[in-house]
Order: sequence, then C-alpha cells, then structure tokens
Amino acid sequence: MKKLVLALLFVPLFTFASFTDLVEQQLENSSSYLSAILDYEEAEFNRSKNKNFFIPYVSVSNAGLETDISSTGDASSSFVAPFSITFENIAGFDVQISNAWYYYFSSNDWKEKGWSLTISRELFSNFDITELENEANFATASWNLLSAKNEVFLNLVEDIFNYHYYNQKMNITKQQIEILQDKFESLQKAYESGTASREDILEIQGNIYDMTQQLEEISQNLSSTLTEYSTDTLNTMIACLERITSNLPVMEEAEKFIMSRLDLNAQILSVEIAKRQSERSYQQWIPNPELFFQVKQKDDDFAFSLGFSFGYDIIDRGEKDYNYKVINKKYELQKHVLDEKTDELKKALKNGYSSIKIAESSKKVAELDLQLKKMEYERLLKGSAFVAKTDLESARLDFEDAELELFKANYNLLIAKVNLLDILGFDLVQLAGGK
Repeated sequence: MKKLVLALLFVPLFTFASFTDLVEQQLENSSSYLSAILDYEEAEFNRSKNKNFFIPYVSVSNAGLETDISSTGDASSSFVAPFSITFENIAGFDVQISNAWYYYFSSNDWKEKGWSLTISRELFSNFDITELENEANFATASWNLLSAKNEVFLNLVEDIFNYHYYNQKMNITKQQIEILQDKFESLQKAYESGTASREDILEIQGNIYDMTQQLEEISQNLSSTLTEYSTDTLNTMIACLERITSNLPVMEEAEKFIMSRLDLNAQILSVEIAKRQSERSYQQWIPNPELFFQVKQKDDDFAFSLGFSFGYDIIDRGEKDYNYKVINKKYELQKHVLDEKTDELKKALKNGYSSIKIAESSKKVAELDLQLKKMEYERLLKGSAFVAKTDLESARLDFEDAELELFKANYNLLIAKVNLLDILGFDLVQLAGGK
C-alpha cells in the first residue's frame, strides 16, 4: 500500500510549477532550513567518513630543517621529511606504514630511518558504539531537515490561503457594515417618528460594533501576510493539496509508517547505544591498555616488537563511581524516552485521523449553511419587487460569506490531511513535486 500511495503522490504535474517554485524560493530564504542542511551535511560526512576506513590518511608531519651546533662552534644542517600512511578504525585497529628521510647538507647525503608497520588497538575499543552514534546523529539530522522543509511548506500554504481568505472576508465584512449603518440611520429616523423601538436601535448598534471588531481582527490577520499571491497560485496550491491527499493510508497502515519515522529510529539507536554503554560500564574500573605490534625494516634487517601501554588513575575524586552511575541511569532514561516517544506518535496519529473527521463534519455543516443561504437569497431575489434593497443586499452578502466559509472548511479538511502526512513522516515538498 505504501508503494501505491507514493506512486500516486509523486506523479509530476506541470500545472503546479508556480506553487512549487514559490516553495523552493521559501526554502532558499529559510534560515531554519539552511541551518538544518548544514547539520545534515555534517552528520552525513561523519557517518560516511567512518565507513570509508579503507581510505588512508597520507601525511608528511613535522618536516623541516634541523641545525646542530657543537660546543666548538661547528654546525651541521639536515632536512627531515617524515612520511606516513594510516588506516584508522578498521574494526578498532589502526594500521600505520611510516618512514623518514634525512638529507645532510655537509655530506650531501640522503639517509632513511627505515620502513615500519605498526598495528595498534585499544583493548576496549568501542568503535561499534561510535558507529551507532553516527547513525543516530544522521537519523536525527535527517528528521530535522525533513521537519524544516515541511514547516516551510505548511507556512507558505497558510500564507497563500490567508491572503485570499481574509481579503475576501474583509470586502464582505465592509459591505455588511455599510448595510448595517444604512439600517441604523433608517431606524433612527423611524425611532424619532415613533415607528421603531429603542431596543431595535441598540440591537443594530451592537451588530455594528461586533462587525467592526471582526473587521479589525481580519485586518490584523491580513497584516501578517506580507506577500500578495495571485488567484492562479491559490488554485494551483489547492489542486496540489488535493492531489497529494487523494489516497491516504488507513489507520493500520499508518501505524506501520509512523514506526519507521526517522526520529523514532534515532531514539531506538540511542537506546541501543545506552544499552551497550551500560553493559560495558565496568570499563570505568579497569585499565584500558593499548596493544601494538610493529615491524621495522632497515636495509636488509627486520625487527619485530610487541607490547602494550596503559594509564590508570589509582585515586580520583569520585569520577569513576559517578560515571558508572550516570551511564546506567542514561540507559533507563533512554528507554523511558523511547516509550514516551512511541506513545506520543500513536496519540498524534489518532488525533490526526480525528481532525480529519472533524473537518469533514465541519465541511458538511458549511455545505448545508450554504444551501440555506442560497435558498434564502433566491427567495428574496424572486420577490425583489417587494423586498427592501438592503435586505436583498444583506442576503447576497450572507450567501457570498457562506461560499467563503465553505471554501475555508474545504481548506481545513485538506490541511488536516496534509498534517497527517506530516505526522507520518512524508516529505511534503517532494510530494508536491519539489526537490
């Protein structure tokens, strides 16, 4: 099913080009997204670097001139060029091939120290934990990058919708206020002539104040939208949202999707890391010797050496005991974090489907309200010769407002579905046809 969903979602449609171009522009200008890219690239580099253990470090270290001056004032100069090829962390082993060449200016002679092969390893080399840490960091960075992309996408969608919705809402509200003001003036005249009550005037005044407050709220919401978007952009965006949400998985399939989210995988790796560290916490109490084997060659002679070295703090200030306790507590902590994360995602998934059902119900209510407002407007329109112009105009605005609210209800349903895709860990930008 997941493959089928992805196949449908990734169908490229050129009609969405204008909207996807805007998404790409927003990504290029988003500091959070650009920061997430840097973190991702760093995590990817560290992950791939340790996997490329077969690529050696080739270096010349501490090369330079040396001058020896004796007590008699004689001086001799030489040039030294140490050279090494090092393979690091091959299952915890380091392998180094090295040599050094000396050039003596006084005798115009080259000499070499001789080739040597050194294999060394710490006895308790936790290279596997380092690899898991790199994988966990990469999974976390990947999730953060995905989250940053989706956030930019959702913010742009909201911005485009708000611009058009609140502009239309403002026009309708202004006209409704004008009608109410006309009615207020008529009622005032009627009140002065004794054909209208004080209650009627107070009621319409309250309606004007209420509509004026709504207008201020609309203006405030509209002011947060700093960019103007064309109607074509709105239409292509809505069409894009409809396309990517046309075939959502059922709950059972969605539970499988959510268990493969990158952030959850990162936490699973963190638990495994903490478990291995806990199992090896005894290493705090014993030395960690470095073992080495070396073969030296000079001229036709070979020399072999085998040994080890270690350091150990016989007396400390409680660091070993403290680290031992912390390591074991971290394991318990990471297990609790994983359980909480799993429960949190399951709740988010249920809430996601509930939000869709609520949005569907709201859309049905908006459809019924539109039908009622349309019927009322058509009824008044048929008897327009006997209906006050303000009443007819008010019915028309109510009908237009109902159309706008249905548009909003449909948008809210689409957003509820898009949010579900976000919860499941889909790349919304990629689903929309972007990179």
